[in-house]
Amino acid sequence: METPDWHTGRSFLKQTQLQESTPSAGTVTATDTPKVCGTCEPSQVLIPLPQASEIPMDPMLLSDIMEIRRTVRDYSDEPLMKWELSLMLHYTQGVSETGGAPHLRNAPSAGALHPFETYIVVNRVEGLEPGIYRYLPLDHALVKETCHVGGGEAVAAACRRSELILKAAVTFLWIAVPDRILWKFGPRGWRYLFIESGHVCQNLYLIATALGCGTCAIGSYRDDEMNCALGLDGEEQFCIYLATVGKRKD
Repeated sequence: METPDWHTGRSFLKQTQLQESTPSAGTVTATDTPKVCGTCEPSQVLIPLPQASEIPMDPMLLSDIMEIRRTVRDYSDEPLMKWELSLMLHYTQGVSETGGAPHLRNAPSAGALHPFETYIVVNRVEGLEPGIYRYLPLDHALVKETCHVGGGEAVAAACRRSELILKAAVTFLWIAVPDRILWKFGPRGWRYLFIESGHVCQNLYLIATALGCGTCAIGSYRDDEMNCALGLDGEEQFCIYLATVGKRKD
C-alpha cells in the first residue's frame, strides 16, 4: 500500500503529463505573450541599482566557481554593497536581451515567460533601509513594499529555521505567478514552474560565490504564514522558494 506522500507525488505527475495539444516553448509570439513582469505602483518610488555592465569584477572561471560553491548558513555582520546586490539580482532575474518579444533574462524559462517576482528582505545592504523590496527587472530597480504583518520578522517566523533570515544580510524570495506560464502550457506548466525556481536559485549560488558571499536555499517554511507576511493571496501569487545571502565569516 502506498503512503500518502507517494500518492500525492504520483497524482501530480499524472495530472501534469505532457498533452499533445501543449505547444512547444518556441511558439510564443509578440501578440500572445502576457505581461511577464510586475510594475511600480503610482505611490512607489523607484530605487535604481548600478548597472551590471558598469560594475568591474575580478575574472573567475565558471568551473572554479562551481567547484567551490557550497551552502553557507553562518554569516558575518558585514553588510552587502548595493553593487553586489545589483549583480545578484541581475544574474538571477535580470534582463539580458530586450530586442525581441518576449525579452530574455539570465535564467532559462519555458517560452521566456518568466513566471516569478523577486522580493528581498534587506537586513544589511549599504544604502538601503531594512525592509522588504520588490525587484523590477525591466527597470533594474527596486521598490519598497509595505510590511503587512511584521515585515522581515514575519518572513523569518514563517521559516522552520528563522535565524537564517534574521542573520542574513539579505534574503531572496521568489514569488510564483502561475498564470504567466499556465496560459500557454496548461497543467504541464506546473512542472516548469518548480523546475525554473531551481534555475534561478542556482544562479544566485554562483554569482554569490564569485562575490565571496555565502548562500543557503530554503524550502522549509509554512506557506500560509509566508504568503500572509508578503501580502500574497496564495493562489494567483505564492512564495515558491527562498535563499539567504551574507558575507562569509572566513
